[in-house]
Amino acid sequence: MSNMENLDSQLTEKERQAEVNRRAMASVQAQRIRREARGYAVMGSALNYGEGAMGGGAFGKISHGAKLFCILFAMLVPSLLIWRVLL
Repeated sequence: MSNMENLDSQLTEKERQAEVNRRAMASVQAQRIRREARGYAVMGSALNYGEGAMGGGAFGKISHGAKLFCILFAMLVPSLLIWRVLL
């Protein structure tokens, strides 16, 4: 085996390693971008939910009604339990 053949195999191995490294770096970059996009999606949905729940539209009215129902339920349950258990 001549020195030239040995050099060719080293070059192809370096090219293969460079390709593997390029693919790995692209994969890491894609994961970073996906993670960042998920964060933006979570924050955007939280902000839109808050604006929608406090607005005057249908979702705002339903949200307000649900809050009132929870407050009323929390106020009525203790007195109903006292009537049921003690009286």
